[in-house]
Amino acid sequence: MSENEATRLETDRELVGIVAVAENGVIGKDGDMPWHIPDDLQHFKETTMGHPIIMGRVTYEGILEALGEPLPGRTTIVLTGRDLETPENAVIAGDLEDALEKAERAARERHGDTDRIFVAGGATVYDQFLPALDRLIVTEIADDPDGDTRFPDWDREAFDEVSRDDRDGFAFLEYSRLE
Repeated sequence: MSENEATRLETDRELVGIVAVAENGVIGKDGDMPWHIPDDLQHFKETTMGHPIIMGRVTYEGILEALGEPLPGRTTIVLTGRDLETPENAVIAGDLEDALEKAERAARERHGDTDRIFVAGGATVYDQFLPALDRLIVTEIADDPDGDTRFPDWDREAFDEVSRDDRDGFAFLEYSRLE
């Protein structure tokens, strides 16, 4: 999908990317994160709980491997061309429009008509949705780990940093798209 097509994705809900990214742009290695920061995992859980989350198949399978189930308390929309069996709190979407439609339905029917939909990786999914995101929630990791997956380049001039919480070795940041 081109940038113009992605920006035409329409929803009355806020579309929010959430990512942990190292200084060198790395977000993953071998289907997992190359760090373990309990505060970041807690932040992700608290931020996304009760919302639909769109992610790619590799990210979804990594969560299944780690937890044995999709993220509890959230509806996972798996963006993939493959036919996967999923439990009740996960659904398959074949393209961006389908993913957004299923996330909107989950927001209405399963999550009390919540006003946010999250996009949680991996790199290809971020790249596809980035032009349409209203907000980015970023954990910046003060490290340069080896990795095979990177967050796509993004136009920082299109966003305003609205909050920053510096911690030991990382920081929580929130960016809002400029109008």
